Amino acid sequence: MKENLPLIYIVEDDEGIGEVYEGAFEESYDVRLFENGNDFLNEFSRKRPNLIILDIMLPDMDGYTILNKIRQEDKKVPVIIVSAKNDEISFVKGLNKGADDYMAKPFSILELMARVKTNLRRASLYVMDAQGFVIDNNTYKILYNGQDLGLTLKEFKLLKHLITKGGVTVEREELFREVWGENFMGETRTLDMHIATLRDKIKNIKGTDSIVTVRGIGYRFENQ
Repeated sequence: MKENLPLIYIVEDDEGIGEVYEGAFEESYDVRLFENGNDFLNEFSRKRPNLIILDIMLPDMDGYTILNKIRQEDKKVPVIIVSAKNDEISFVKGLNKGADDYMAKPFSILELMARVKTNLRRASLYVMDAQGFVIDNNTYKILYNGQDLGLTLKEFKLLKHLITKGGVTVEREELFREVWGENFMGETRTLDMHIATLRDKIKNIKGTDSIVTVRGIGYRFENQ
């Protein structure tokens, strides 16, 4: 297990190509190889990776079927198809079924590594993970250990800003600008009430209160 490295699942039944993947990615990623669709889907249902590299022609089911099952469970995990099918129809079919990228075999391993980095970077813009909190900018939801906190839009913006500045005390004025806008004319207690609500919602799902009050200044999300 390579902790803190992006987790990549590779579905590929060719042992030689699998060894190429392992050699190329082992220094920078936690790579797990699957030679058939069933083994992959069983593990995918248990633990989500950061990215998937998927072959189309597999011994037990075709890659398009696997891709459909992936998208039924997870709309956002990046999927790169790497296939011997290099015709335009296969390319378009893969993208239409939810793949984020498509490469034809034989392929340049350097190009594949560059595409992996690009897709991981693009995905990280939408989902951030910190101290068990997962921020999904696509759905404006924040989850704690997989449970939706059920935040309003302002609560989402407030907690997101504190998390992204983890370990740094954020002044009240900055939080007002970020969440309520430059021209906010409401009560200053509004911020304190929203913080109190956030703490209650985190507590209700047995989360750790990571929001620290810095009297006279603002609030800080404490990295545990």
